Amino acid sequence: MVSTRSSLALVAIVLFGLFGAGCENKPAAEGAKPGEAKPEGKAEPKAEKKAAPASAKVASCNVIKAESICRQYGDANISAAGEDFLKNMCTGEFKMEACPADKRVGSCATPEGTKVYYNEGPLPMAADAAAKACKEGVPAGEWKAGQ
Repeated sequence: MVSTRSSLALVAIVLFGLFGAGCENKPAAEGAKPGEAKPEGKAEPKAEKKAAPASAKVASCNVIKAESICRQYGDANISAAGEDFLKNMCTGEFKMEACPADKRVGSCATPEGTKVYYNEGPLPMAADAAAKACKEGVPAGEWKAGQ
């Protein structure tokens, strides 16, 4: 059962993610001053996909002993909510590292982070039940078996 504190924290993370995602620092077009249109004949540079930097942060809240899950947060979540906020929200063991790899059933990636399900602890969940919970959750997530 999710506590009120965890629910409020989850809502805060969602709001940080939604509002933070719309904020971008875009450089002015080449040859234009801030607030001016780009010069005629200048094409927009093509956007390149950039790989996540090797130094991308990851954090986890391990509640396997209590709930058979571990919540994992990526760099964007940590930047939006803040390390201290995530640490204070955690009711288990908080670490600046990924959730444990052993005994995973699968994971559910959502904008708030990734919930990793385990086959140990007091509430182990079968892969099919965890996948259903992930896909039908609010918000719905992307299920990855065994990961």
